[in-house]
Amino acid sequence: MKAKSIQSNFERFAPWVLILFHLIGLGIFLYPDRVEGLSGFNMLLCAVLIFFSADNWRTEAYLLIGIIIGGFTVEAIGVNTGLLFGTYEYGSELGPKLYGVPLVLGFNWYCVVAACVHMVLKWFPTSLPLIIKAIIAGLLCVLLDYFIEPVAIKYDFWDWENSVIPLFNYVCWFIFATIFAGVYLLKVKILNSTAHFLFYIWLLFFFILNLI
Repeated sequence: MKAKSIQSNFERFAPWVLILFHLIGLGIFLYPDRVEGLSGFNMLLCAVLIFFSADNWRTEAYLLIGIIIGGFTVEAIGVNTGLLFGTYEYGSELGPKLYGVPLVLGFNWYCVVAACVHMVLKWFPTSLPLIIKAIIAGLLCVLLDYFIEPVAIKYDFWDWENSVIPLFNYVCWFIFATIFAGVYLLKVKILNSTAHFLFYIWLLFFFILNLI
């Protein structure tokens, strides 16, 4: 009962926390002498809010850990070999790195995948085959990444060779996001309203940053 109460409180207040922190984030990015290195903290905050808003923390913990490890692994392969995503490297904005990859990147994968999976759970029929729902979630992940990429280059999250975002990046994002989403959808059937809301927040947040 206590866990359910905590989960209910997180779902109730998390949207307001997300709105507040992203409004502050917009202000920070617009400030000429902004404090750097806070974007990684925002990723962690979003992951915590999603996790504690989940219906089943044990299941969510397995998914959180699995996606963090999987996301970090494919990023490490990509950065160090160029075989995935393209030729790119991470800047200083996202904090400490391991094998050239910021430690928070796995949490970013978790947030993006969770947000897109719960968009599918919210808006698409439960009768759809799992593979179709996973593909839709993968496409939504690519949509988010499309808006994130130019902002990431501008604010030193990461950069591509010659500052050109390759099509291969989106192909890899789709493949791995679809795989992660498929596993997530196998385990989770109940809507997490915080994750669902985060999709709209991030889409609007990065859309605005692309305009300014």
